[in-house]
Amino acid sequence: MSSIRAWVRASLVAGFLVGACTLGARDADELSGQHGGGAGGADGGGGAGNCSAGTLDCDDVGANGCETVIAKDPKNCGACGKACPSTDGKTPTCTDGTCGVSNCSSPMADCDGDGSCETDTSTSIDHCGYCDYPCALANAKPTCDQGCQIDECNAGFASCDGIPSNGCETPLNTATNCVNCGATCTLPNATTSCETDGCKLTACTGGFADCDGLPETGCESNAQTDPNNCGKCGTKCTTGQVCQAGKCVVSSCTAPMADCDTNPGDCETNTDTSPVHCGFCKNPCALANANAACGAGKCAVASCKANWGNCDGIAANGCETQLGTTTNCKSCGDQCSGGQNVSAATCIATGCQLFCSAGFGNCNASATDGCESQLSNDPLHCGSCSNDCTTKAPPGTQAGCASGTCTFNCATGTADCDGNGSCETNVATSPTNCGQCGHSCGGTTCAGGFCLPDLVVPGPNLTSVDRDSSATSLVFTRGGAGGGVYRVNKSTKAVTTIVANQNATSVDVVTTYTFFTDADTGAKRVLSGGGAATLLGAGQGGKQLDSNGNDVFFTASAGLLKVDAGGGPVQVFDPSPGTFGLRYDSSPGLVFWTMPSLGEVRYSSSTVPNVQKVATAQGEPSFVKVDATYVFWTATTDGAIRRASKPSTGVTTVFSGLQSPYALAQDGTELFWASKASGGLWKGLKTGGTPTKLADSLTNVSCLEVDGTHVYWIDSAGMKRVPR
Repeated sequence: MSSIRAWVRASLVAGFLVGACTLGARDADELSGQHGGGAGGADGGGGAGNCSAGTLDCDDVGANGCETVIAKDPKNCGACGKACPSTDGKTPTCTDGTCGVSNCSSPMADCDGDGSCETDTSTSIDHCGYCDYPCALANAKPTCDQGCQIDECNAGFASCDGIPSNGCETPLNTATNCVNCGATCTLPNATTSCETDGCKLTACTGGFADCDGLPETGCESNAQTDPNNCGKCGTKCTTGQVCQAGKCVVSSCTAPMADCDTNPGDCETNTDTSPVHCGFCKNPCALANANAACGAGKCAVASCKANWGNCDGIAANGCETQLGTTTNCKSCGDQCSGGQNVSAATCIATGCQLFCSAGFGNCNASATDGCESQLSNDPLHCGSCSNDCTTKAPPGTQAGCASGTCTFNCATGTADCDGNGSCETNVATSPTNCGQCGHSCGGTTCAGGFCLPDLVVPGPNLTSVDRDSSATSLVFTRGGAGGGVYRVNKSTKAVTTIVANQNATSVDVVTTYTFFTDADTGAKRVLSGGGAATLLGAGQGGKQLDSNGNDVFFTASAGLLKVDAGGGPVQVFDPSPGTFGLRYDSSPGLVFWTMPSLGEVRYSSSTVPNVQKVATAQGEPSFVKVDATYVFWTATTDGAIRRASKPSTGVTTVFSGLQSPYALAQDGTELFWASKASGGLWKGLKTGGTPTKLADSLTNVSCLEVDGTHVYWIDSAGMKRVPR
C-alpha cells in the first residue's frame, strides 16, 4: 500500500492529476490554472459595375451615379460601408482609402490646413461630412446636416423619390407631376396646361362645355344637347322644350325661370341661381369681402376674398373675419398660439410659424399639435426635422436616434457576423452563430438563439461526471442496481465499463486511479483502466467525493469523512448531518463544504478537523468550487452566486437576481451554473457583470463539468452538452 501512496505523490509532483465535476468534484484548471478559447473574424467590401477609378455607388441610387469618393470618404474609406472609427472622440479621416484620425475633436476638422480646427463638418456646405466634399444637389438649395440634405427645392422642381442624394429630380410642369409630385394634369373632353398655380383647362373640345366650374370634371356638359346648358353653360330649356344644335325653342316662362333681359322672346334667367337676379329680377347678391352665389333663390357666400373668412357661417354679413392673425391664420380657427413645446408663434404668408422649445421641432408642419417631435431621440427627425435615420439605415439594421445622432443597430434576432455593415445573420436559428456571432452549436440545431443539447450518454440514474486523464473522454457514474463507473468517448459517444455493480454517486479521476463513492458502502478506488473496486473507507449513504490522490474526503450519513487514498481508518471531520457541496483544495491544505439547511459554508484544515465558517445566513448554499484565490458557492434561494477570498475573507456577491442557481463549475476566468429543478444554463465572468445564457428549459440538473469546448451536465435523461 505504501508503494501506491508513493506513486500517487509522485504523480502529484509531475502534475498528472485531473479534476472532476461531481456532487463535489474538481475542475481541471484548479491544477493547471489554464483554459483555452476561440477567435473569430470579419470581412467586408463593396463595388460598382461601371464606376470610374476611385468612386463607387455606395447608396445604390442609380440616378446620382457613382457618388462616393472612396479615397476620401471616412464613411466609405476604400470600400462601401467601411467606416473609419473615431478614436477618443477625434475626427476620423480617410486618405487614399486608408483610415486615420485628425487632431480635431469630432465633428470639427482642419480643412484649410492652417493647424486650427475651424470647420464643423456636420454643418459646412463646402466640407460636408469631411474636408473638400462640397454639398451640391441638382435643382436644390442644399444644407449639411449629418450629411448632404435638401434645404429647399428650386422653383418648379421637387424631390418626388424622397432621396436627398439626387436632389430635386422631378420638374413640376408635366402632365404626370403638375405643381405637386404625382399630380396628373388631364381632364375629360378638354385640352390642359400645367401652370405654376396648378392644372388649367385651356379649351373644351367636341362641343362640350365646363359648366360646373370644377377642374376635376373637365368639360362635362354637351352644350349641343343639354337642356340645362343649351348652347352655353346655364342656358336651360323650359318644360316642353328641347336643345338642338345648342338652341332652345321657347314657349313661356315657368318659375324659377324669368325674363330679366326684357326680351319677351325667351325666359333666360334662373332666379334660383342667378347672383344678379337672385329670387327675382334685379336683386343682385352683394356681400362684404366675398364672392357671392345664389342658391334656391337666396344669396350665399361662394368664396371669400383673399385674407378674409366667413367664420360665423352667416351669409348676410359676408366674410366678416380678417385672416392672417394668430387666432385665424390661413383659415377660420387656424390658431398659431399655444401647443406643446412651443415657445412663441406668429402667422406669416405661408401659415403658422412656430418657434419650438430647445430640442423639439414642428416636423409635420401642423400647428394643431405644436412642436410634436423630440429631436434628441426621434429616428424620423433626428437632430432636425429633415434628418430621417430610417432612410440611411444599412440593410437589416434598425434605425435609432441618440442625443440627436442617428444610430443603427441590428434588429432583435439578427447580427452582423461577417462585419460588412448589414445584419445578415439570424442568430435565433444559425447553427454557427447561435445567440451571438461566433457561437457554434458544434453540429446541433440552434432554436430561439440557444443550441439544443447534444445527448452524450442516454439513460436514467446518472449521478456524476468528471474529466478523464485523457482529453478525449469523460468518466461518469450511474447509481442504483446495476450501476457503476464508466468512460465515454467525447467524439464517438462509445461507452466502456471501468467497474460494474456499484451504486456509484460521485467520481474523481486521479490518473492511474479513479476514486468514487458507493451509496451502500462508502469510498472506493479502482484502476482507471478498469478492474475490481477496493473499499477504502466505510460510510453508508456516501454521496460526494473529492481527492488529491493522497487523501479522500467524502460525505455520508455520518457527516464529512476522510480516509487515506490507500485505505485505512475513517476520520470524521464534521459529524453534522446534511453536508452537501464538497471541495478539497489540496494546495493550501483546506477542505470546503456547504450545509444547505443551516445556510452555512464551512471549511477546515485538511489534516486536523477544525470546523470554521466561511459564511452564514446564505439561502440554501449548495455547490462549492475553488480557484487559486477564491472559494465560490451558489446561494440557491437567494438567487445569488457569492465568493470569499480563501479561506473566509470578504464575502462578495458576484451575481444576483438569478433563477435558483444550483449546480456550479468554474474554468479559467468563468463560472458556469444551472437552475435548480428547472431553468437555464448560464456562464459569467468571475468578476461579475452580465451573464450569458447557454441553454434554456433544463430540468433536474445535478452536476456540471466543463472542458475547453463544451459544458456537460447530468439530468434525469442522461449526460448532455452544449458549446461553452
